[in-house]
Amino acid sequence: MKTYIFSTLCVSSIFLSGCVFGSQAEEEIGEILESAVTEEEGYVQAQNELRELEAAEQELYNEIMALSMEEFETVSELADEALANLDEREEQLNAEAEAVNQSSEVFQDVEPLIEDLETEDLQNHVKSMVETMNERYALHEDLSAAYTESLELNRELYNMLKEEDLELEELENQITLVNEQNSAIIELNDAFNEATTEYNELKSAFYEMAEIETEE
Repeated sequence: MKTYIFSTLCVSSIFLSGCVFGSQAEEEIGEILESAVTEEEGYVQAQNELRELEAAEQELYNEIMALSMEEFETVSELADEALANLDEREEQLNAEAEAVNQSSEVFQDVEPLIEDLETEDLQNHVKSMVETMNERYALHEDLSAAYTESLELNRELYNMLKEEDLELEELENQITLVNEQNSAIIELNDAFNEATTEYNELKSAFYEMAEIETEE
């Protein structure tokens, strides 16, 4: 049985707040934080598209598994549809990665401003926030790489299903590889979500410490 990640994969996003800022350094950092969120809008949209595409691929896979090799022509046609689905998912994955990369580029402007903050407590807090966000960006890179590998394993699977002389053992081995990769994706997703939650909490605390009023 082939497992799927769309029902368990729920990727957290950083939140946007309307703000009234404090000192100049705090204002500049706050603006950067909100710009980083804005840059990730494409990431949220791509995530929604990926979930829909994976649900559609699951339906195709289930249809294929309900057929026998005596219906090979239909199996092959459905496998081609699934392969096209994988190509669309790769496009969305690339769009997602680009959005997160743009967010990361914007966010890097926070660190040079830390020394301009008025208190040591606030400086240390922003340092923690930067470390957490950079960890989040690194985890997303790992998550994207794992998802790309999953797409390749699924391509191999559907190309196998287009072979009339496919052996059951070979098919089962490939399904096992796909499932193992999906498990790795879910594990990375959990770590990414934890980092996102931690960052959002640190961001809220920064606004409170800097006495920045927010409208959420």
